[in-house]
Amino acid sequence: MEEKESEVTKAVREAVVKAVEKGEDIKEKIGGITRDAVKKALEGVDVTREKVESVAKDAMNGTIEGAQKAKVEAAEIIKGAAEGIIEGTKQASVKAADLTEHAAEAALDAAKEAGDKAVEVVKDVVKGFLGGVKEVLEKKKE
Repeated sequence: MEEKESEVTKAVREAVVKAVEKGEDIKEKIGGITRDAVKKALEGVDVTREKVESVAKDAMNGTIEGAQKAKVEAAEIIKGAAEGIIEGTKQASVKAADLTEHAAEAALDAAKEAGDKAVEVVKDVVKGFLGGVKEVLEKKKE
């Protein structure tokens, strides 16, 4: 299991570095990179809170490592990464969608490693997102 989680970090890191090397706009690409990595990691597995949190942290760590390796300011791409992590979790499965709040919190925790500026950016994403999650969950209950 440990190996699979580090695959997410590796895949995201390599995709970030590759995108920067190709001269692509990493701010635009990062959301798709993290969304796809998270979705792939959560599809076809037993989705638990721990798994969702682990995959979200791995994706954010991959973003931060990739940014450092590609010499890109991590704080600039963390918002897109967080949005991609949240979106990938929602798309993976119904059970994963119910745990998306935990993915958002895990992404925020991982972003703390990138510094205060990154945390403020992600907090805004998480706040907006959590409001949306609560709406979706309330509609499900109706």
